[in-house]
Amino acid sequence: MWKSLFNAFTGKPTLCVYDVTTRCNSRCAMCSIWKRREKEMSLKDVEKVFNDLKKFGIHTIFLQGGDPLVKKEVFDVIKILDDLKFDVNVITNGILLSEKTLEKLDMANTRGKITVTVSLDTLDRKVYKRIRGVDKFDIVIKNIKALSKHKGLKGGVHATITSINYKEMEKLHEFVHGLGLCFTFNSYNDNRNYASASDKKLDLPKKGNIEDVIAEMEKVGNKISPLHSAFIKGNIKYLRGEELGPCDAFTNSIRIDSEGKLSPCLELPAFFDLKKIDINSEWKDVKKKMQCPIKRCYTKTPCYYGCTRGVGAVKGNLPTMIRGLSEATVQEFFGKGKFR
Repeated sequence: MWKSLFNAFTGKPTLCVYDVTTRCNSRCAMCSIWKRREKEMSLKDVEKVFNDLKKFGIHTIFLQGGDPLVKKEVFDVIKILDDLKFDVNVITNGILLSEKTLEKLDMANTRGKITVTVSLDTLDRKVYKRIRGVDKFDIVIKNIKALSKHKGLKGGVHATITSINYKEMEKLHEFVHGLGLCFTFNSYNDNRNYASASDKKLDLPKKGNIEDVIAEMEKVGNKISPLHSAFIKGNIKYLRGEELGPCDAFTNSIRIDSEGKLSPCLELPAFFDLKKIDINSEWKDVKKKMQCPIKRCYTKTPCYYGCTRGVGAVKGNLPTMIRGLSEATVQEFFGKGKFR
């Protein structure tokens, strides 16, 4: 814990995005990861790599893919991460989030530090199929409702805003909030680098024509939490084409691919095999080698993912966020309002 706090205040990563597999049972229009076929680490290698990352000061793991639940050994991976005392966010499309799967996640959640986040962008079956590429809307809705009943698990839904669903965010928030789950969202990223894919029909309008989308984002973002509102402020700057400054890659976050190789983020390929090197001894050299590619990426093809902008956005808005949290706490205490 103290090592993670040290990292947070000295510009070293505390968040690791782990693509446990590239395999996926969705065919999302804005993603190209499912098109790849990469090897996957053995459980022994997972233990080695994440033991090193724990010593390094990583606090939170985003366990994703592909879809992590496609991997048969995913619960063994989660046990390793939980035993090492990481906070784990399992990010899934929800198709395989059955009652049996939820029971296994409950059993693995020995410390109460496992979160399950389901990707859902719409409450319209046709729009769901258009964005996610498969006809699994009913199954996902059923599984989200089942998740809401597992009170031991922290649950949430995350939406990607595109040109065909941005007017649904308020309705989607009400649905998710009504189930007692957290709701977050960010815009479709069309930077077309390593992990993303181009779909012009999903592209949001540029600059001046983006204000209708921004109005919807602000309206819903302010209802969620001061933390998410801080994140959305940066997302709006991205949509307006404004300067964002350096991203979180290799400062607040890192990515590990399914083979155990290290990269700064989803949009840059992995180079450094953590099965063979210890990040604790090699970090300074690795970061130095990646400074130019990272700067070239965020200046030439900027993106706005939660993993590469989320921590930095919150850090940059700490005074506002703390004030908002304090006001919400006072309101709840005196029964004058409800923090959503």
